[in-house]
Order: sequence, then C-alpha cells, then structure tokens
Amino acid sequence: MKLLFLAAIAMAFTQSSFADDAGELSFVKRQDSAPMEVTSVSLTSTGGTITAEGPMGAYGRVYTTYTLTARPDGTSGWVAVEGRGAMEDGGFASGAGVGIYSRAGTTFTIHFLVNMQDGTQNLDTVVFDAFTRELSHNVYIVK
Repeated sequence: MKLLFLAAIAMAFTQSSFADDAGELSFVKRQDSAPMEVTSVSLTSTGGTITAEGPMGAYGRVYTTYTLTARPDGTSGWVAVEGRGAMEDGGFASGAGVGIYSRAGTTFTIHFLVNMQDGTQNLDTVVFDAFTRELSHNVYIVK
C-alpha cells in the first residue's frame, strides 16, 4: 500500500507531465516501444520474477528484472524493477523503479516510475502475456 501511495504522489507532482483542458495527464514517449525477449519466469508463493532483455533505444541492450508481489485477489499487486542497459559506447545506463500491476487472464499490465542514474525519470508501462511470452516495454518522460 505504501508503494501505491508513493507512486500516486510522485505522479501528481511530475514536472514534464501536463494536464489538458479535461484535467487528464499526458506523457510524451522517450523512445519507441521496445519488444523484449522474456528470458525467465520464476514463481514464488507471493508472486514472482520476470526477466527480459532486448534493444531499448538510447539505453542500448537492456537487461531488466520485474519482481511482482501479488495482492490476495491474485489479479493485482506491486512491482519493483531493476534495469541495466549496455550501450554501444561501452557505458551502462541503470535505473530502478516501483509501481503496480494488474492481470486480466494471462496478460499482465505493469506501470512504474523509474529513476535513472543520469537524473532522468520515466513512467514505464509493460504489457506481458504469460501465454505467448510477448512483452513490450514503453518509456514516457517524467523528467
């Protein structure tokens, strides 16, 4: 619950988001959607971990871990994310985030805020289909 509250507060005070006339928030994509390859799924009694990798724009080849903790209803919960990007110039990008997820059938939709090592901040959305193993990762500018 604490993570959900923190995510809601952070989203309310973001600098790069803006409200339109209807009061809805809008975010600009930082890069194109990144389809990623799921490399493993590890289940626990309280949730599980999804690991994935793939090319992700300016972040290079990204390796990421999504750790999900389920609520008792089994269709939603919290997520902690760690990611590292190996870039062509030999450097690394790194980021960590927290957020929430929901599940409809075999499809998990994950939303989380990310703090990057260079000071940028993102709102990321991930859609993972556990049946097809397809995963797409979208990155929106917060700061």
